[in-house]
Amino acid sequence: MTEKNMEFVMLVCSTTLQEDLEQLFRRNQISAFTQMPTVYGSGAGGGTRLDTEVWPGLNMMYILALPPEKYAIVRDWVAAYRNRPTREGVKLFSLALKEML
Repeated sequence: MTEKNMEFVMLVCSTTLQEDLEQLFRRNQISAFTQMPTVYGSGAGGGTRLDTEVWPGLNMMYILALPPEKYAIVRDWVAAYRNRPTREGVKLFSLALKEML
């Protein structure tokens, strides 16, 4: 598979979703990813998370390079999760992968 067929994914979410996402990865043999355990930010879905007394909570980020079929699995999970009435913040950013060395 060439890089042109892959998606570069940044998945930013509440740290409370770590186990759910890693189960999704294991269940679907997604074994290559980078995890950034502490990411600060603010968004409409999850509010502001700066790990302070005023803005408690933490986000995290996964970076993945996925072939189309694996990307669809992750995208569909995020879309379904975001449709729940009660949820934590999660956002998926996807770009075409130009090169991977």
